[in-house]
Amino acid sequence: MKLKVNCREVTHLLLHAEDKPLPWLDRLRIRLHMRICATCPRFARQVVLMRGAFAQLRRGSEE
Repeated sequence: MKLKVNCREVTHLLLHAEDKPLPWLDRLRIRLHMRICATCPRFARQVVLMRGAFAQLRRGSEE
């Protein structure tokens, strides 16, 4: 199994990480890629921001 992944693979892994915990090797791949890529860390922050916004929307609709 390869350690180096491209941006498309990291995006896929980040989105799957929302559904279930990733294996340690996938987390390592993401971490290594984030050190050399300027775009993927920005995408990861956007995913966190969107997750928080949707959680707020869900809480607001329950009230």
